[in-house]
Amino acid sequence: MKRLSIKQKIILWFSVALLLIITLITSLTFSIANLVLDENIKERLMSVVSTNVAEIEFSVLYDREEIEQGDQFLEYKDGWLEIDDDFCDFFEGICTALYDENNNLLYGEAPLKLTAAEPLGYTSMGSIRLAGEKFYIYDKPLTGDFEGLWLRGVVSHNETLNVLYNVLRLSFWLLPLLAVLSLLGGYVITRRAFLPIQQIADTAEEIGRSGNLSKRLDIGSGSDEIHMLADTFNKMFGRLEKSFETERQFTSDASHELRTPVAVIMAQSEYALELADTEEEYRESLEVIQRQSRRMNDIINQLLFFTRLDQGSEPVRKELCDISSLLEDLAAEQSVIGAKGITLHADIQPGITAETDRNLFTRMVTNLISNAYKYGKENGSIWLSLRHSGNSVVLSVKDDGIGISRENLEKIWDRFYQVDPSRSEDTSGGLGLGLSMVKQISGLLGGTISVDSSPEEGTEFIFNF
Repeated sequence: MKRLSIKQKIILWFSVALLLIITLITSLTFSIANLVLDENIKERLMSVVSTNVAEIEFSVLYDREEIEQGDQFLEYKDGWLEIDDDFCDFFEGICTALYDENNNLLYGEAPLKLTAAEPLGYTSMGSIRLAGEKFYIYDKPLTGDFEGLWLRGVVSHNETLNVLYNVLRLSFWLLPLLAVLSLLGGYVITRRAFLPIQQIADTAEEIGRSGNLSKRLDIGSGSDEIHMLADTFNKMFGRLEKSFETERQFTSDASHELRTPVAVIMAQSEYALELADTEEEYRESLEVIQRQSRRMNDIINQLLFFTRLDQGSEPVRKELCDISSLLEDLAAEQSVIGAKGITLHADIQPGITAETDRNLFTRMVTNLISNAYKYGKENGSIWLSLRHSGNSVVLSVKDDGIGISRENLEKIWDRFYQVDPSRSEDTSGGLGLGLSMVKQISGLLGGTISVDSSPEEGTEFIFNF
């Protein structure tokens, strides 16, 4: 059974179930038909006998010429029994016969002869078995002028069996035909239903073999479970493609960022070893090497931090924090920087508390303020604000610096992306990782980060949580 495909299992179980259903239906049909036909033939027997009673009359005839043509006359006592021509002595397998009190047959058909040990007097429907054949017998006594006479109706149970045989023969041909048609229909439906699954398997194998994550499952339109599965796979492939593309870009950008300081370090090392003659030249080379080493260290540390966030090894430890007090301390620390004569203004609503990770929150806000210093204008301002807004807490960091063009607003969250450094008066350059880290931290803290900016007018980052 384990070696069978799902399609084969479905068809097999469907066939077995259909066979059991057909067998059950045939058995029930035969049993019910037997009961119904049995009762029906008894009712017809009683009806025919009762009808024939009305066809018998008693009269006194003195002139035989008065006998009506077609009727039967039997001499009885001081008169005659007139048997109307509508008397049915045999009708649809039912035999009707007239007997006297001595069990003598006077008129009609008698398919069996009862002995003296089997006297008349059935008060209801009876049955008797002769020579292996079952007969139903119904005796109805006549009254009035006919006292002592009986009408007996007899019908063989084989009449019922003949009808049942016809029903069974019809079932024998019809039900298997319906079963075959049902199996063929089930096979076609199952095959068509599993055809998209085969397409999904083939496409997935092709994607795995070629590594082309841009390929999608195309099984046509539909709303059933298989089409839902295909849509889910396509969405998963889309996320994987985006993830792999991001990782490739990240690796390329990281390699590019690390290549410059490595090249500088190698060049300065060769210069110091081969060309430097004085202590001052050695010192200058070492200072350059030191700066580039620190830059590499910053890149590596931030990449490690991103990796820990992605892998979940940098746990989020949320606790109830006084956000207002925390931001006041950060504002005091950052205002000391005073780069390019920029003034930091703090507008912090007191007493605001929230469940958050103090370290991650601090790192996010520090990155936002550092970014504002970097791209702020000479002798400009930075505004740090915190306030309640309904059921939310809103943090804003705003500057009046160079701003960001509309087409670049979505790119600033990408790793290693930097606004054109030539437009910033800060020539130290950046790694292009700060805002990407802000975006990731905001999600880990359960909030959302948005940006509003206009070129030459400034930028505002809003964190809502």
